[in-house]
Amino acid sequence: MDNIKIGKLIAECRKEKKLTQKELAELLGVTDKSVSKWENGVCLPDVSLYKELCSLLGITLNEFFAGEKITNENYKKKADENLYNALENSAFTLKDKIKYFKKKWEKEHFLFLTIWMLIIVFFIILGFIKDNGLQYLFMIIGFISGIVENNRMMAYIEKNAYGKTSHISINEFNNSIQSLHKTKDVIKQFNSKKEAIDYLVKETGIKRSECIKAYDFMMNLDLEKNK
Repeated sequence: MDNIKIGKLIAECRKEKKLTQKELAELLGVTDKSVSKWENGVCLPDVSLYKELCSLLGITLNEFFAGEKITNENYKKKADENLYNALENSAFTLKDKIKYFKKKWEKEHFLFLTIWMLIIVFFIILGFIKDNGLQYLFMIIGFISGIVENNRMMAYIEKNAYGKTSHISINEFNNSIQSLHKTKDVIKQFNSKKEAIDYLVKETGIKRSECIKAYDFMMNLDLEKNK
């Protein structure tokens, strides 16, 4: 199956139905980012979505697999081609590939990730001992590192299992930074520091004294430079 061709068909039919990516995503119960990936040929929708997606787009399953509208004259030929493609690229085989390459990536990066995790944990503990706010900085670094490493793993899987090359972009990294902005914005919505602290204690289960320190650290953290 040609992911790029199928993606273009999805985009074309979506526009014909006067649907935005977000509206189509909501109808299918997925994110608009997923729809964007389909339309750009990064990956295909989950098999469980094929029937509903084709119904919403007004195309047949054969047209979906072919990545184009099929005339009556070409229908049987395309149906046969799609059947052969389905046998060669079965969902079961693809799942096996994904599972294999995920384990392979984790094995190859185990030592590096373990050492990096120990470094972060060390500085978090050191921050708590010295009570200098260092722990919160490394919590943030750990959070961002987790996102970056997960993206690296997914790029590796996509390249080897799907035959597609994917790269971590500066936009994806900036999205991680933006999540910190959102966290700070949520905290700032409370009328008082006490209300914000009460919220943090309830949501995180962390001691009140530590939530106070986290609050002070976050409110004093200058994120504007990263915008």
